[in-house]
Amino acid sequence: MTLVEKLLAKASGNSYVQPGEVVFAQVDLALSHDAVAAPVAKTFYKHYGEGAKLWDSQRVVLVADHFIQVNDIRPDNKAHLMYEQMVQFAHDQGCHLFDIVSPGEAAGICHVLLPEKGFVRPGMIIAGTDSHTCTYGALGAFSTGVGTTDMANIYAMGDMWIRVPQTLVFELSGTLPPQISAKDIILFILGQIGCAGATSKVMEFRGSILAQLPFDERLTLANMAIECGAMCGLIVPDDTTRNYVRSRSSQGFEEILADPDAEYERVYQFDLSDLEPQVARPPKPDQVVPISQLEEIPITKAFIGSCTGGKLYDLAQAAEVLQGRQIADKVNLFIVPASVEIREKAEALGYLEIFEQAGAQILKSGCGACINSGLGVLDKEETGVYATNRNFKGRSGDPTGKNYLASPRTVAISAVLGKISHNLD
Repeated sequence: MTLVEKLLAKASGNSYVQPGEVVFAQVDLALSHDAVAAPVAKTFYKHYGEGAKLWDSQRVVLVADHFIQVNDIRPDNKAHLMYEQMVQFAHDQGCHLFDIVSPGEAAGICHVLLPEKGFVRPGMIIAGTDSHTCTYGALGAFSTGVGTTDMANIYAMGDMWIRVPQTLVFELSGTLPPQISAKDIILFILGQIGCAGATSKVMEFRGSILAQLPFDERLTLANMAIECGAMCGLIVPDDTTRNYVRSRSSQGFEEILADPDAEYERVYQFDLSDLEPQVARPPKPDQVVPISQLEEIPITKAFIGSCTGGKLYDLAQAAEVLQGRQIADKVNLFIVPASVEIREKAEALGYLEIFEQAGAQILKSGCGACINSGLGVLDKEETGVYATNRNFKGRSGDPTGKNYLASPRTVAISAVLGKISHNLD
C-alpha cells in the first residue's frame, strides 16, 4: 500500500484498502474557523439534539481568522455574529479555541497556527472545513477539507467517510537555484498539470529537493496541492519534520511508510536545477509562466501574507529584498505575519523595522485580503502581485482587478520596482 492507503487502513480498522474503496476513518483532529463553525454547530445540534456533545472536545480546534477584519473594508454585521456563535459553541463544548487576541487580530491563520501549537503530528487523520486543510500533509498526516454536514457528523461520531484516493508522486530532483522558493516549485507544477491535474487524488512530494527545503517551505508545497485539485499534499516525515514536531509537542507519534512495492497512478519527475521564478497570471493559479516570459506588468498593490505566504521564512525572503530599499511610488505593499508568534520573531529579527523603513504596511494577523476580507484588496481595474494561493476573479478584491501570484521574494522585488520582476539589478 501507498502512504495514504496505509494511513486510511489504520484509521478505518482495515488491514488493507485500495483506491476507490469507501471507508469510515477515525479522525484525530477536526478544525473549523469563524467562516464555517457556526453553520456546522447549527447542523450538529439539528441532527444530534440541542444537548449534543462533541465526541472528543480535545480533538476539536476552532480558530477566529477568516472574517475578523472584514469591517476594515466594508460593513458586515453577519461576520461578527458568526464569530460570536463560534465562540459560544467553543465555550459550551469545551473545545480548543484560538480567539482574537486584540480587535481584528487573530492568534494566527489556522493552517500555520495548528502546526505551530503542536496539534499536528505524523500519522494523523485530520479534517477541516477549509480546502487548505491539505497543508498538514507536510507533516506526514492525511488531512483534507470537508463540508459542513460531514463536519457535523465528525463532531458527533469522530469519523468520516472517505473514498481511498490514488496517489500521484512528484519526484523533485536537482539542486534548487538560489532564491527559488517552494512557491515557485508549486506554481511550476500547477503550470504543468493544471488546476484539475490531481482532482480527488493525493500529491506526494519526494526527491532531493525536499532535503533542501526548510519546514516552512514544505507547508507551502502541501498547502497549494488543493489548487491542483488534490485532497492532500503529502511529504514523508524526515529529520526536518521530526525536529519541528518535537519542538512543538511532547506527544509521541507513529510514522507510517509506504510499502516498497506500492503502486502509484503516476510518477512525475522534475529536475528543478534550472527553475526560474514563476508567476501565475489571472484568473487561475495554473496560468503559470516563467517570469522571463512575462511581459511588463506595472502594479499598484503587492501583498505578502496568508497561510501560504506569511510564514517566518516568507518574511525573511521579503526582508532580504527590502533592506535598504524603498517601495516604488504609487505602490502599496501589505505584509501580514501569519501568527502572533511569527510577528514577534520577525520583530526580534529586525524584519518589521526593515518593512516599515521601506514603506510597507504591516497588518494584523488574519486571512484578510486573501479572501477579500481585509486591507490590501484590489480596487477597480487595479493590478497587484500577491504571495497568496489563489487569483480567481474577485478572490482578493474587485472582480475587475487583476491578481498575479508569485513568491514572497518576487512580490517584494516587484513592490520596489513598481512592476512584476525578479531582478533588482
